[in-house]
Amino acid sequence: MSSRLGLRERKKVQTRDRLIRCAAALFAERGYDSTTMEDIAECADVARATAFNYFSRKEDFVLAWFDRRRGELAEALADSAEAETETSDRLRHAFVAIARLFTQDPATGRAMVRAWVQAGGPTLTPESETTHMLTGLVRSGQKKGDVDARIDPDQAGRLLFDAYLGVLYRWVNDQGDQFPLEDNLIAALDVLLDGIR
Repeated sequence: MSSRLGLRERKKVQTRDRLIRCAAALFAERGYDSTTMEDIAECADVARATAFNYFSRKEDFVLAWFDRRRGELAEALADSAEAETETSDRLRHAFVAIARLFTQDPATGRAMVRAWVQAGGPTLTPESETTHMLTGLVRSGQKKGDVDARIDPDQAGRLLFDAYLGVLYRWVNDQGDQFPLEDNLIAALDVLLDGIR
């Protein structure tokens, strides 16, 4: 949070953050469908009208939570741009970063993926920003010469995103922690990397 923000703006950011954290905690505890806007407002210690001022629909909490995860992934990818030269290493770094974003709090990670699906997340936008990030990595690799130039980078980005989602969905449904997310994301990536090199 910038020190340039005035007190009022800082309070707005804090309230928004608190609402997102409360929504995620309640979705993990009660489930998406069983959580109301009133529950979220009460948890965040704000009036129901205040909650609606920040988020007009319950699914907006889910989208905001995922926007934060995408921002964290973008930061990890920016860091890897300087540290790693091979596209395969950068993609591995991206998939490990994705896995860790969800597994740092597995109950919340699983609940938010379920909430995203229930809120219609897969159909709310024509294409994910994560897909665009992965497509950008493929294009960058083509420019460096370590990704086959004949590969359609948009198609490759979509396939990488689809693989990520497929593994993520299987992890969400794994109740016994027999499906390590990071290991399975890397295994799926390795299969795809053989095709784009």
